[in-house]
Amino acid sequence: MPNGKPSETGELMIQFAILELMKDRKIWSNSDLKVRLARILPLTPKDRSVGARKNEPLWENRVNNALSPSRDSSLYAKRHVENCGHGLHRITELGLKFITEDW
Repeated sequence: MPNGKPSETGELMIQFAILELMKDRKIWSNSDLKVRLARILPLTPKDRSVGARKNEPLWENRVNNALSPSRDSSLYAKRHVENCGHGLHRITELGLKFITEDW
C-alpha cells in the first residue's frame, strides 16, 4: 500500500457498493451493476488491469465473484441477494437490513 492508498479495490468494498445500489429494491442485471460501479468505485490501475480471465478487468471479476451463487463468500451465500433470472439479482430483506442498519 504505497502512500497509504490501496493498490486495488477489494471484494468487500465491491459487495457494499452493490448492496448500496440495490437499496432501491429493483432487479439489477450484471451489466447495469458494472456500469454504475465503474462510476462510483475508486478503481486503481491494478483494478483495471486484466486478470486471469482474458479480457476481464480484475474489478469485474470481483463483481462476478460477489454475485456468484457458488462462492462461499458471495452475497448469495450471505443471503443478501436473490436470483431473479439469468444474470439478474435483487437485494433480500436480510441484505437490506444489513446495508441500512448502523453497526
